[in-house]
Amino acid sequence: MASSTNIPPEIIEIILLKLSSVKSVLRFKTVCKSWNTIISDPVFVRNHLENSPNNLFLSKQRPRIEGGYPLFKLEGRKFHAADAVPIPSTTNSNSIPYETVLCECNGVLLLGSSRFDYSEKHVLWNPSTRREIYFECPYAYSRTCTQNRGICYDRLTDDIKVVWITDKHYAIYSCKNNSWSEKKLGIEYRGFFEGIFVDGATYWVLRDDKYTIQIVYFDPRTDELKGLQKPEQLNSDCDLTISVACLRENMCLYSVSGEGDDDMLRFRIWRKEKGIDAGGNPNWEELLTFEIRKPRDWWLGVLCFVENKILIRLDENTFVYYSPSEKTFEEIDGTETHNLYSTCCSELVQYRNSLYFPLQTETRSIS
Repeated sequence: MASSTNIPPEIIEIILLKLSSVKSVLRFKTVCKSWNTIISDPVFVRNHLENSPNNLFLSKQRPRIEGGYPLFKLEGRKFHAADAVPIPSTTNSNSIPYETVLCECNGVLLLGSSRFDYSEKHVLWNPSTRREIYFECPYAYSRTCTQNRGICYDRLTDDIKVVWITDKHYAIYSCKNNSWSEKKLGIEYRGFFEGIFVDGATYWVLRDDKYTIQIVYFDPRTDELKGLQKPEQLNSDCDLTISVACLRENMCLYSVSGEGDDDMLRFRIWRKEKGIDAGGNPNWEELLTFEIRKPRDWWLGVLCFVENKILIRLDENTFVYYSPSEKTFEEIDGTETHNLYSTCCSELVQYRNSLYFPLQTETRSIS
């Protein structure tokens, strides 16, 4: 067998990137210093995430039974239940049940006791590496009736930041510094919404104090929350759903409308160009417009691309593929995603095999 020293480093990197198992990749860090250097490189970490299988989904709600978060594999036109992902350990006297995935960034999940969480204790968790960081949300933010949360990765400082928006303030938790900072907002936002991280920022669709739709993003370079101009064609007055999605590493905005007795739903998806100018005025390209028959109960959401098709959720256990090239639909059997729940089906988040995890300074108490 040829010595690894005779194999060019770029070939070794290609081979390592084809290993979908994070556990296997981490094991190879101990082979030699050069392999450890390759695997530890932020570019390798990012490329490995991009090569992660895109057909695995984690339930955002953990059933109140033994076991972890249910994992599902989408094969063909059906979801299949896979082995549950074990819950984080409850170390450091953190004995509260972490039952809900609040949001995700680069495979790192923010967990809380519920979506409408009034607990101060939370955990950042990478299910692939089984690593976690426990932290406490400032008391004033955990007790408010408005909580809009998100996670953001700052590539320049290699830091993962948790953003908490409430009333007219927002707080930022830096994992690297293990500290919170707070800033004021000039506008008040309402509701419980989770942001998505894409294209170097975290985005939300929020409602202001007049219930007007606003697109908001967090810039990790400046730690500022900023507004984003909406597409001119967006008519939020007659839309049933307006939200953001990550489609092939692009930030997309979608709306779903269905007026009156019309039995059709109309989906419109816009793609934002990369980057934002100083005035927060992006160029929006209308990517897709299509119609589909209304389901009985709505649970509308554009999830992601799986291969060359967009995965869309219509109701609790009905999903469809939409093929942009062929303009056709294929129904997917989502029964397995519903079997563990007696009242309602949990939302799903893509499970991404990820090497990402923030560095953290020595733990300090948070007032």
